[in-house]
Amino acid sequence: MSEEWVSITEAAARLSAAGDIVDRSTLSRYVSQHAEALETRREGRSNLVEFGALAQHRSENVRLRPIVTGTATPAPVARNAPPSGQRRFAGTQSDGVARKALADAELREMELAAKRRQLTPTAEVDRAGREAVALMTSAFERAIETEAAEVSLRFGWDERQARVAFKKFARQGLTVFHREMLDRLDQMRRAADNGAADVSETAGHDGGAPSELRLQ
Repeated sequence: MSEEWVSITEAAARLSAAGDIVDRSTLSRYVSQHAEALETRREGRSNLVEFGALAQHRSENVRLRPIVTGTATPAPVARNAPPSGQRRFAGTQSDGVARKALADAELREMELAAKRRQLTPTAEVDRAGREAVALMTSAFERAIETEAAEVSLRFGWDERQARVAFKKFARQGLTVFHREMLDRLDQMRRAADNGAADVSETAGHDGGAPSELRLQ
């Protein structure tokens, strides 16, 4: 039996005419997937395939859809297809496995970072922020007394009024600093809570934002 080498485009046209409806791109992928059984040759810019071997291979491995005029064409049934109930949940199960693998990897990464002391607990940052505000308040109060006396001597201002003005300025500055710190701590806490929720459904959640700091 003589061999007949044709292009993928011509092979797709012949197969479709014989009832095996297939387009060029689909047939090209089919030939690539079964390269061990379907030999190809390069001729110029085209790949050639032996048509007889291709037709026989598809007749043995592809179930053709019957063409019935005037009636709906039934959907093709894949070989070794799982029952409909299993197909219904296949995507959900695979997605769940992928999410669990990702969560486990993130959890291991967080545990490793904690062992290397690369993570700072939000509570420690919160405590450090409170201490910083307290130290700044104390420093401002000491500076106010000195500065009020100095401007009173240098510019002739009333020392008591200067002290009141300086305290108001310091209080407003600390209020802005305090608000910014609380916003950042809240963002860090939310990020930590979201990360814990992603890696474990049973992770606890920190309830509430940090309490307000009292400015002296």
